[in-house]
Amino acid sequence: MKIALIGSAPSSSLLAPYWDKTYLDFLEGKEQMAPPLHHGEEKWDIWGCSPGAAGQVGRATRWFEIHRWEPGKEWFQIGYLEFLRRFKGPVYIGGYVLEKDIPNQRLYPIEAIEEEFSSYFLTSSLSLMMALAILEIEQIRRWRRGVALKPEFVPDDERAKPDTDDEIGFWGVDMAAGEEYGYQRAGCQHFILDALKRNIGVYVPAESCLLRPMPVYGLCEWDHNYIKMTQRMREMNGALQGHMKQLEDAKNAIAHVQGGQEDLNYMVNTWTSRYGLPAGVTIRLKPGTGLGGPAPEKPSKT
Repeated sequence: MKIALIGSAPSSSLLAPYWDKTYLDFLEGKEQMAPPLHHGEEKWDIWGCSPGAAGQVGRATRWFEIHRWEPGKEWFQIGYLEFLRRFKGPVYIGGYVLEKDIPNQRLYPIEAIEEEFSSYFLTSSLSLMMALAILEIEQIRRWRRGVALKPEFVPDDERAKPDTDDEIGFWGVDMAAGEEYGYQRAGCQHFILDALKRNIGVYVPAESCLLRPMPVYGLCEWDHNYIKMTQRMREMNGALQGHMKQLEDAKNAIAHVQGGQEDLNYMVNTWTSRYGLPAGVTIRLKPGTGLGGPAPEKPSKT
């Protein structure tokens, strides 16, 4: 069984084996918009997740949307909701929703996954997908040996294939920098190692950094590359702090000038007119004051 797990990282998401040998006749004589057929003689199941991947996949056989169902929120925009509603294969979810929203919904089998692997490394959608892929490949192997029933979504021709054909590939999966992706990447790496121990092949394109481990705690501090790069980071941080200080000084200077502008605007609009009424005394309307009162009477001629 060959299972491709698709994320949304642009570095390799378009390189996945969307166009396998079943599409060769379809593509013959036509311009192929997909990348070269690196896996053109192989047939892959395509498992995807996330709105970002939904807009990039050439085809997909299963989808995973395990987040809380909240239509209208940023994650669940109209286009993605329509994609899930019209998806032909199974859509794995974290809790049941209305059938009209996702007709082909399947509840993610968390109990079976937790029993097989524990839940310590289920840190992302890709980790959940990887765990299910491993579990399903193990079920297929038992089916090949006649000791288990055929899994629900597995084609019949898988029975004749050797275990050495089993493979899980990652496309569009980097989980590069940042605290969130730091622990999510470690989860995927855990299941990659688990797959290798079970003699399941793993493919990651050269465009991805998924297979790069974190520096070894403590011991990395002796490595020349680590020393140089962390020193360079400190230099850049120092330069950043200097620029931040300049920016803060500039903001303070701007605020000072803006305060002066507001004060000057008040002075101009309040104290520059020659006209006005006196303050500090009682004011009464008198003829000739220009305040709308009656004009003074003209003296009579005698």
